[in-house]
Amino acid sequence: MRSKYIVLGILNAVSLLVFAVLSVIAAAVEKSLPDQHAAERWAGEEMPYAQVSVFTDMTSPMDINSVFMARVNIEKKLTEASLVSEKEGARIWADAFSSSQRKISVSTDRATSDANLIATGGDFFLFHPFEIISGYYYSDDDVMHDRVLIDEVLAWRLYGASDVAGKPVRVDGTYYVISGVFRQSENSDVEKVYGMSPRIFMPYEGYSLLGGGEAVFTCYEACLPNQVTGQGKQIITEALSVQEENTDIRIVENSVRYGLKKRFEIIADFGMRSVVDGAVVYPFWENSARITEDKSALLLALQIVFLIFPVCTAAYLLHLLVKNRKKLLGKALNALKHVPDRVRSSYAMRKSRKAAVKG
Repeated sequence: MRSKYIVLGILNAVSLLVFAVLSVIAAAVEKSLPDQHAAERWAGEEMPYAQVSVFTDMTSPMDINSVFMARVNIEKKLTEASLVSEKEGARIWADAFSSSQRKISVSTDRATSDANLIATGGDFFLFHPFEIISGYYYSDDDVMHDRVLIDEVLAWRLYGASDVAGKPVRVDGTYYVISGVFRQSENSDVEKVYGMSPRIFMPYEGYSLLGGGEAVFTCYEACLPNQVTGQGKQIITEALSVQEENTDIRIVENSVRYGLKKRFEIIADFGMRSVVDGAVVYPFWENSARITEDKSALLLALQIVFLIFPVCTAAYLLHLLVKNRKKLLGKALNALKHVPDRVRSSYAMRKSRKAAVKG
């Protein structure tokens, strides 16, 4: 009987150890993509914030006027909810927008390379804090809008070096200046969807210099107050007048995508999750996030499996405790009944030892 309980204890210890390891791995997966934690960087120690992303297909993108109108509507919704900054002129929320990628030719006097171009606006690099290895991020506030940010691979193809900030490049024949060079993420999930072609980012106002008209945007992102669960997502949904039946627009609340409820939903919908019933094409950062969502849900399923045995063991021991409660209670009372005798006996022994020592 004793060996049975020893084996049971070992199995429970192993199960709990595996559960703990899986919990650590799940936490690492959740924190692996900085793009999904912009709300934490923006909010600091202030009120709860939500990060919300909106993705559209190419048949119904947002132009810059739509973005400005969305901003006006969001400000109105925040004011109606009394979500305003106590400091005059301080911003209480942030947003960013970006186009779908476009294949272009980038060249210098020494080399030419194809690249995927994405036009951006707003606080894009708050949401996507690429690791800068040379130069700096461009900004909407820059006086000149002919700046571009390129990845390290493109820098090496064009100049044979990564420290090339300030050097010129031609994008489809139009001259721009490299503001900075960023290192591609070494996260395996990002590598899977980043693709073989290097990337170049430019401000939406600089995009018009290419001669193809103004940029249109298929991704809109915002960090905004979320005092009530789902409030931030609801504000965005109403500001953009998104209807539930829309299949050309998808809204994602990044802040809760690794929450327990969301992961259970992914487990329940695991077979159908890969089925896409719309024309929305996600950018690489969202596709990598969807991969980590699946991993997180799978880890949760494994955690549940390894927690079953300890829970069942605890339930079994509780059952035995309830079943034998009268017997156990009787033993406990009997032990308590003899406590005074044991105390007196112990006291007498100590007294006799002291007397023997004195004698």
